[in-house]
Amino acid sequence: MAHQEYWERRGFPWEHDPGPPKNMSWARLFSETPNYRALAEAYMGRGKFRWHFGPMYYRGRLKKNNVRVLVIGQEGAMDESLAHRAFVGSSGGRMQHLLDYIGIDYSYLFLNTFVYPINGQYSERKIKVLAQHEASPILRQRCEILEYVREKNDLRLIIAVGTAAKETVCTWITQLGGQCPDGIADLSTADAHLISPKAQAIGIIHPGALHQADMKVKVQEDYKRAMNQIAEWVAQDADWLPTDPGMQRDFSVPFEILKKPIPFRDLPVGISWRLGNGTSAGRRLDDQRTIQLSAAIPRGERHDTFYRGLAQGSPEGYQEEIGDVPYEPPVFDYEAYDMGPPEAFLKLIMGGYPGKEWPDFQSLGVTAHPSLGGMPLFRGRPDKTTLLVLADPQSVDDLFCMRALCGNSGQHFQAFLQAAGISTRYCILRSLPVDVTGLSLRHRMRLVRQPQVQKMYRALLDKVLDYDDASAILLMGPLAQEHWRLAGIDTELPVVSLKNRSQRQWLPSWKEALRQLSTINYPKEATASFAYDGHRSQIPRHDLPYGFLRWQGTSGNRVKRAKKENGEWSPYYYKWFAPGWVFKSKPRSLSEEEKQLVTQLPD
Repeated sequence: MAHQEYWERRGFPWEHDPGPPKNMSWARLFSETPNYRALAEAYMGRGKFRWHFGPMYYRGRLKKNNVRVLVIGQEGAMDESLAHRAFVGSSGGRMQHLLDYIGIDYSYLFLNTFVYPINGQYSERKIKVLAQHEASPILRQRCEILEYVREKNDLRLIIAVGTAAKETVCTWITQLGGQCPDGIADLSTADAHLISPKAQAIGIIHPGALHQADMKVKVQEDYKRAMNQIAEWVAQDADWLPTDPGMQRDFSVPFEILKKPIPFRDLPVGISWRLGNGTSAGRRLDDQRTIQLSAAIPRGERHDTFYRGLAQGSPEGYQEEIGDVPYEPPVFDYEAYDMGPPEAFLKLIMGGYPGKEWPDFQSLGVTAHPSLGGMPLFRGRPDKTTLLVLADPQSVDDLFCMRALCGNSGQHFQAFLQAAGISTRYCILRSLPVDVTGLSLRHRMRLVRQPQVQKMYRALLDKVLDYDDASAILLMGPLAQEHWRLAGIDTELPVVSLKNRSQRQWLPSWKEALRQLSTINYPKEATASFAYDGHRSQIPRHDLPYGFLRWQGTSGNRVKRAKKENGEWSPYYYKWFAPGWVFKSKPRSLSEEEKQLVTQLPD
């Protein structure tokens, strides 16, 4: 865990984006996403968007008066789907370097023309109509979002990345009553001052074009032209685009199209360190059904991967509100997301305090590659907890859910908590912060007993108990029980032990734990039945970061670790599976308003 080379130029992993501020309208605006699937089928006659892993709305600042540079593009590939943020992969790394070159490392916001990735290119006439026609529900939602950016910020520079974004900026300015006399060929002559009094606009070729050998020189020249234009605007008005605090810029240094990692403060807390490292780490497979995440693989170590089955899953326990769809964040309860725990707790669980760092788990025999960043250690609310739960690792879903105990076992345990009358007031700590797949119980116990690991867990347990809010402690599994024994914490709180779901007779153990809880006086959030029949629930949206899809944390285990062809566990690859019932789902019907708007689009 203490592999700071994977943090280089990114800040610290306890820095994070908590999601849209709940005192602003962002979450509501994003939740009003049009029916992309049905719109494409109704107007274009076929699916045009990669919908299985959901939309990605933004990356960057959402607080008032925090944005000087607005970047509009169309970037929604695999890394963006995994991170639930825009411009996170290779193109995002290149744009991060561009911002760095002009002295901006904080006061920016990335948005997309379409919140869903396009299946194919932005070249067909009808996809352009969906993007830019005044009757398109997609354009209407985007306009609301852009107007909110404009209302809440003093924008100075709008960068349009690619053709779709250039047309989007022209459409925006035209709607404000302005003109783009040179069209998308040169946005610098457009009436950008109508967006904001001192705003300028510029367009560049999408950096994804660098993958085409015949485009490299053209892209490089285009970026140099754009940087020269920005330098000219700075020379004309030194106060036009101030650098961010601590940043410098020197336009005398020739611009090169390089990559810079995405800061941790732009990404959800608990994200794998591989995402946003300046390159692309994800890969779509199985006809859009899965996304594979790869570690930083040493030269010569790549190998063929093997996964058994497609993890079909089932909708047992899945619930949604009216208007929700499984492949988007909540529409009805759009403010149901976890903004993260208290900063001091988060820094502690990530080993951020001197003397309280995690050991090098790789040297202790953990085989998963350290560039992935380990497994998220918590779920819930450490400072507002009735039940403190220490639970053994039981799946690798946590890597993609960015929270602990989110796979099949966690979904069953959520039903257990409901039976105990608890809906939000819990804190779950994973008993090891790494993937221990393939390690024997004896090896796992050695990790638990390692002195620095003991020290960290004692500090973590003390930290949660110091909030003085817990009424009982639950220990799920032998590793959790050994942690508690080694910690030697003197407390009058009742301690209840239970088996994890991988152990025999786990269900009688859970029923007995509920019986013991029924004898304890603790505050309930709902009527407690203290009865559990082994059914599965779903991980609540208020436990997961912003942007997570309705189907995440449901349908059983959604993630598998790869094996090599010889049957050994791979250190490098994990795959995220959309549930079969979601993958096979049909788009919901268009609303009456959407149907009417589609009739206004040109044939």
